[in-house]
Amino acid sequence: MLNRLMTVLALSSLALAQKAPPFDPHDLSGFWDITKTGLPAGALNETSNNRPPMTPWGLAKFKKTKTGYDAKSLSNGVFPEKDWNDPLLVCDPTGFPRIMWSPTPPGMRFAQTSDEVIQFFEDGRTWRDIWTDGRKLPGDEADSRWFGYAVGHWDGDTFVVNSNNFDEATWLDQYGSPHSDEMTVEERYRRVDHDHLEMVLSITDPKTYTGTWKGDKKTFQLVDKPARSQYKDLNESLCVWSETKNAKAAQHP
Repeated sequence: MLNRLMTVLALSSLALAQKAPPFDPHDLSGFWDITKTGLPAGALNETSNNRPPMTPWGLAKFKKTKTGYDAKSLSNGVFPEKDWNDPLLVCDPTGFPRIMWSPTPPGMRFAQTSDEVIQFFEDGRTWRDIWTDGRKLPGDEADSRWFGYAVGHWDGDTFVVNSNNFDEATWLDQYGSPHSDEMTVEERYRRVDHDHLEMVLSITDPKTYTGTWKGDKKTFQLVDKPARSQYKDLNESLCVWSETKNAKAAQHP
């Protein structure tokens, strides 16, 4: 009886293994949608709920942010809509890493070449060049960018991305979490199976925070043919100033 049970279990495991499609852990190509799978209970679309304490410089900058979102310790308070000063309301670029999940998780696509990984976002038809040709990150001589500069390398089956030189005008989330131009970001991507990609993102910014902001593990689902448009591609999700509520109010006071 025991032998028969072991045989059945072995055959079942073999059948499951045969159904699982093969994949290359070093191939991140495809459309990926962030999911709630693997996130801690009550987790937000945010780096994590464990934001470090701010420095006096960071706190002074944070106190100037006004938004309608509330998330306990992450929020600077809830303000009336007329006072909101989220940069997105005037069509400023979302910036990184906020574009990963805020205000809503946008569609994301990876495409790989011999010397870089290109990360596309539906939000603003934006992309990041993640260089894998061995170059180093630029120093202080480089101009700041909305999405920074990024380089990547493989650590076993984990794709590690390091980036710097971010424009400090962006928010890190819809709650107004600030950062300085000294911020550096590390992302660690690991394709755990054919359909799932895990990422852990950490933010280090000694001018703004007293410690590293360590992110929760995020899970992305592979979407082979995303039904985002009739052509199965990313929508043209652009912020057009003339179509915003603020612009229309200015035109018709």
